[in-house]
Amino acid sequence: MTSGKKSVHGADSAAIAAAVVAAIGQVLLDSGRRPGPVEPGMLLSADLGLDSLDLAQTVVLLERALGADPFRAPGAGAPRPAIRTVADLTALYVTAAAAAGPGRH
Repeated sequence: MTSGKKSVHGADSAAIAAAVVAAIGQVLLDSGRRPGPVEPGMLLSADLGLDSLDLAQTVVLLERALGADPFRAPGAGAPRPAIRTVADLTALYVTAAAAAGPGRH
């Protein structure tokens, strides 16, 4: 990619998980909250205190960091599982990376 963004295409799940954790931490910091540990099984709302605006901001940060928006990716009209946990959000981006395949942008 020439835009300077890292691309989700071909990224491994550990790199995507790290990006998700970093984005959540940034949103918490930006809203004046102290981020603590972020674990895969944590509920985005109940455990981390994210509301719908926080989640939207997280998605924007992930789009910038990973170069992909799984909500606009091919097949975006297909039903998706609920996004309740950190692992759910990570899985959404891992699935987008797998669907894109290596080298596709």
